[in-house]
Amino acid sequence: MDKALTVVIAPNEDGLGTSAWAVRLVRELFRQAGERISEIKIPVATDRRYEFHQDKYPAGLPIEIIRLRDITNRIELVKKAGSVDVRRSIEQALLPYARSRAEYATALMNQDVLARADLVIDLGVPQLVRAVHHHNLSRAMRSERPINSITVFDHAWSLSLRKMALSAAMPEALAQVVEEALTDIENDEALAPDALIFAEPLSPLDYHGHWRKLLGHFPRVIPGTLGGPLSTLEFAGDPEAARLRAEMKRDDRCPPEAYSRARQQAKRLLGIENDLPTLFISGAGTSVWDEVLQGLIDNYERNQPEYNVVVYSPVEASRRGVNLAYHNGIERGTHPKAERLTFINRTIGETHHILCPAFDLMLTRAGGGTVNDALAHGVPLVLVEEPGMWQVEQIRQSCLSLGIAEGVTLKEFRGSPRACVESPDGGLRRLKEQRERILTVPNHSEIWLVRELLTMTQPGAGQSAAPDSHSVLR
Repeated sequence: MDKALTVVIAPNEDGLGTSAWAVRLVRELFRQAGERISEIKIPVATDRRYEFHQDKYPAGLPIEIIRLRDITNRIELVKKAGSVDVRRSIEQALLPYARSRAEYATALMNQDVLARADLVIDLGVPQLVRAVHHHNLSRAMRSERPINSITVFDHAWSLSLRKMALSAAMPEALAQVVEEALTDIENDEALAPDALIFAEPLSPLDYHGHWRKLLGHFPRVIPGTLGGPLSTLEFAGDPEAARLRAEMKRDDRCPPEAYSRARQQAKRLLGIENDLPTLFISGAGTSVWDEVLQGLIDNYERNQPEYNVVVYSPVEASRRGVNLAYHNGIERGTHPKAERLTFINRTIGETHHILCPAFDLMLTRAGGGTVNDALAHGVPLVLVEEPGMWQVEQIRQSCLSLGIAEGVTLKEFRGSPRACVESPDGGLRRLKEQRERILTVPNHSEIWLVRELLTMTQPGAGQSAAPDSHSVLR
């Protein structure tokens, strides 16, 4: 029997996108290699992410959520009123990087995170990459087998933060300190033995070139999105879930029936009983829209829409006294003054990903996790500009150039948000051409990804050839 594996999966601290991807990876690891997994460790550096992961996995699985202690400096951007505060982000996420990696190394050692690790997957945590490298040097001195490690990410902090820093005027002395911190991050990312990054639009091509420079070779490319309709069917206990998964395994594509069944199940989970189209509005797990949505929700209160609206904004739900309660594992509540307006918060045992089949349109910013979820379920997007956040804007522009989304400026969104999503007659816009293009995107690529990751743990095994396309669109 193959050696039992201890796997470490580390999401980063900026938003919840990589934490949601960690959920997909954990589930697929147990699906493909459950008998080989002795333990999966998920180290996180904030209370918010620790709480997020507490209820995401089936009871009884050998999963440990580790709250890393005494990490006061993290790569976590500062958001404000629909945009990124570039100067404060540089001060809080970039300049203290040398202290940050020292804190990570100490916490990982003190809490025994790497001691028995066989495979480490970092989702954009360069501090961990450096720590694994040093740990492997110590293992080599003891003639012990090194930890297999890999970066799985949709961008690279060294490039994203550099582009943000270039947009901010700063004195020469500060610019020099910023450059030193950027060099530290770049050097740590380059210590990764390999990287798996997404295809366009989730990882715009500038990141592909950047990783080539970091690694000395092209990074391997994940052929599509993580997740899809089968995730919804399995969460909902759909009786056809196993058959449809078997069909996908046989035909290497998600069966059309899975989309229609997932839509029915997702609407049921949300308590939507009518046949109206549904809009999803979300700031994508960050605080970026906490000050922006108030006017839009006020408008929906005064003039109920001719479509359903689902909103992920705990701030607005609290402000309006919406009573959130769990129904089928989904924390949700209907607005007391607008019956077609539903607020959601936590999901027990899964992420918001499994609700996406219910949506006909998403109004959001172009975070990698949110765009991934929309594409995985064939949902068109209206993407709102996020000034100052270079990476998110690159994804947005990539989506627009590929014809799978429409874009609006932050000024347009704040000035007339309903006009961004409504047709002239007041109905919800139907982006049919965009949806048709999205449905050509491969989904459930966590199957391929986990197969690649498990290959790394086989002694002497070679690696599969990477897909030859840098775009998810065929």
